[in-house]
Amino acid sequence: MLQRYGLILLGLATGIMFWPLEALMHDFVFDKGDFISNLFSSDPDELWMRALITLAFVGFGWLSQRSLRQQHELKARLQRKRDHLGRVIDSTYDAYVAINEEGIVVGWNSSAEKMFGYLRQNAIGKDIATLMIPERFRAMHHKGMERYRENGTGTMLYRPVQMKACHRDGSEFDISMVITPLRVEEGQEFFAFIRRMDEAVVQGRRLL
Repeated sequence: MLQRYGLILLGLATGIMFWPLEALMHDFVFDKGDFISNLFSSDPDELWMRALITLAFVGFGWLSQRSLRQQHELKARLQRKRDHLGRVIDSTYDAYVAINEEGIVVGWNSSAEKMFGYLRQNAIGKDIATLMIPERFRAMHHKGMERYRENGTGTMLYRPVQMKACHRDGSEFDISMVITPLRVEEGQEFFAFIRRMDEAVVQGRRLL
């Protein structure tokens, strides 16, 4: 009940608290009668003023409660959509990998777990270069990330890229992916859907 009507009740309580305050002002500031007589005054003008002020506080509380409820509902809808999108990404056939502008993994689906051999909880927060890029190519990767941070350009963005990747066991294989930058609240991120080239070739032959 407090979550649903809390601000309305607060507005009502604030409006009622105005009554003794107004009575004190009449007593000590305007010197009009004593506190008790002012508090329980039967003057129609006083009663109307108190009622209007109380209604104003209640109305403000109602509007605030309504706005807060709408914000909570919107947040809940966004969270449901985010969860749904997360389930869709996690169930895709291609490996999904997302990193921040420092090259730290922030997204890793179940297909990425199978492709590279690292569980999601072990991949999140790690440098992407140590998880899937062969050692001889890591310096090139770090230079590319540094160049993007400096001038916002990259030679491997927005287009199909074929490159070598490595599994946790050290084996290497060819992959195909498209890297897309995305601006988020936390800064710049990059995401890619990745497919092994041998699997991509098989899929292409099936389409033919």
